[in-house]
Amino acid sequence: MKKLLLAIFIFGSCLPSSHAADRELLDRVVAVVNDEVITQAELDNFLRPVYEQYNKEYSGEELMKIVQEARQKILNQMIEDKLVYQEAVREEIVVKDEDLEKEMDQFKSKMEKPEELDLMLEKEGMTLKDLRERLRKQAMIRQLQDREIRSKVVVSPAEAEDFYKKNTDKFQVKERVRVRSLTLKKGDESRQKGIPDEAVRKKIEELYQQAEAGGKFEEIVKRFSEDTHASQEGTGDWIEQGAMIESVDKAIFTTPVGKLTGVVETPIGYHVFRIEEKQPGKTVPFEEAKEQINNYLFQQKSNARFRDWMEEIKKAAYISIR
Repeated sequence: MKKLLLAIFIFGSCLPSSHAADRELLDRVVAVVNDEVITQAELDNFLRPVYEQYNKEYSGEELMKIVQEARQKILNQMIEDKLVYQEAVREEIVVKDEDLEKEMDQFKSKMEKPEELDLMLEKEGMTLKDLRERLRKQAMIRQLQDREIRSKVVVSPAEAEDFYKKNTDKFQVKERVRVRSLTLKKGDESRQKGIPDEAVRKKIEELYQQAEAGGKFEEIVKRFSEDTHASQEGTGDWIEQGAMIESVDKAIFTTPVGKLTGVVETPIGYHVFRIEEKQPGKTVPFEEAKEQINNYLFQQKSNARFRDWMEEIKKAAYISIR
């Protein structure tokens, strides 16, 4: 029952109602930010997709708790967004028409088909004018943050080198391999009971012997393999050491390039791997990692500066959460 009530509460903003009391509930003020308000309907609009996702994974009291936590985070984000936008207005940040058109073009480019934009607007209850206004506000906020946050953040070469020296473990690349795999799945009963499937084992051992005797492994894989890579003749992506279950990991990392592993059993079936390529583990040199480090440190410092900046704005603002 609680789960049903929660769904009605969250989705209420999009349900038709002929009662004034219902409309008052939907439009009630949940927060005041200086001279602007945030309504329940606005909050629900952002919370709805979050609820839909969580509703697939949780239920009952646990669902209510998680959604309530999400509600607090979203409301806080909405308050901060309003504060930053109000600051942008106060600072007379202006978005040029040509820049707004670029924002619109970039937004439209993310749609695979032109009609997707109309469907998205209809789903969100927005007009094209509403979308332009939202993009304009977002651009104003970015301009202000560029000026007040990002333009004032600097990562020095010494800071980047110091981070690298103190975090060498973060720049270790494990040994990895690419394999071509032949997979035969166990029968349902064997998989469910966790027992061997002798008939399947016998078949894959015969195929293994064919390959060892000179049979073309690619053709055997393409014809008999039952894994997702069969259509590509069994070739998969790079595999890092330790990423697979122990039996597979041991087999593929102790077998030389160009050789077959022999039959390996797993809970789902039996496998034979041919090692196509190997790359040894290494430490990524500083020069290769420098850009990644600079980006990481820049983001960390930007986040810290934003938090300090936001605290100052909040101190000077009137905020009331209802």
